Amino acid sequence: MRTIYNCHAHIFTNQCVPEQFLPFGLIRFLSQQKFSQKLGRLLNRLNPRSNDDIFDRYAAFMNIGNYQSQQEIFNLLSGFYPQTTKYVLLSVDFDFMDAGKSPKSLLSQIEELAELKKDEHYRERIYPFICVDPRRKNIGDLVKEYIEEHHFAGIKMYPPLGFYPFDRGLDEVYEYAQSNKIPIISHCSKGGIKTHAKMSKQIKSHPKTGVEFKNEDEVKLSFAHPDNYRYVLDRYPDVKIDLAHLGGGPEVKNYLVTPWYEETEKSWFSAIIDLIRESNNIFSDVSYTMHEYELLPVLSVILSDPKVRTRILYGSDFYMVEMDKSERAFSMNLRSYIGEDNFWQIAETNPEEFLNITA
Repeated sequence: MRTIYNCHAHIFTNQCVPEQFLPFGLIRFLSQQKFSQKLGRLLNRLNPRSNDDIFDRYAAFMNIGNYQSQQEIFNLLSGFYPQTTKYVLLSVDFDFMDAGKSPKSLLSQIEELAELKKDEHYRERIYPFICVDPRRKNIGDLVKEYIEEHHFAGIKMYPPLGFYPFDRGLDEVYEYAQSNKIPIISHCSKGGIKTHAKMSKQIKSHPKTGVEFKNEDEVKLSFAHPDNYRYVLDRYPDVKIDLAHLGGGPEVKNYLVTPWYEETEKSWFSAIIDLIRESNNIFSDVSYTMHEYELLPVLSVILSDPKVRTRILYGSDFYMVEMDKSERAFSMNLRSYIGEDNFWQIAETNPEEFLNITA
């Protein structure tokens, strides 16, 4: 029986999220099950004629985060797939996003993943990734510990939380990843979470290009830009990086409507595809972005490119995608549109190469 690899999933609970993640401390309010359940019921009742509208999806999202453990959330996720499916589980380091403290720090989050990895029922099914941030002391030592002692499979980065991927504080991480063929997954879309820190006074222009920023939103977006990885590849040409989300749905749409002129700024989707074609070590995954059915033709077309076809990974972005599609709907819609050959290429063949899985 063949194996599906979901290369992009999260199972952290609301206890891992800082208190100011939502305005007015709402995350702590909503993390109390009695309140989230009441709000969930209210959202469900706003459209009584449907049991799968946007209100239901937000209710489902909130309630998943309130599960008591990552193990419980994983059990929910795995219930949407065949028993042979395997999962890349991505931790996220919220500790430096300047949004207050979390009841559970990154260390608590990854310790829980390490315990799950030890359990014989989960050991062969999960591939935990440790999240890195250059502002964390001794980050290189932490990475080595969790990969060598706790059998984590890779490294996660989330630059919009306040750093550039070419930050020299990550040199030890890149050197280790390149030398040991450790895969890296990095957030690479304009959506998602961002640092709450005031950036406009700290960073007025891009440190490599010198392009000046008009406001702090531009600064925060610049952290995640795919072209930042060109500077990483200049120093570490053999490091293996998945630029997650194909740039995000709006950037795929931007690609569809923007004519090609020499002076036109490329969409992030185009920039990622260029990097894939130029490098042997850049991948991208379809997580979250491909929940929009109208974008599936783009995926189908790029998979006709022999080089690109070997560098796209299946991933859902559970449980973030629950705000728009159920997990099974995401998977089935994509699979039915691109066909079995393409599906198994991105859901089995490419992930096994990315994760260095040998028969």
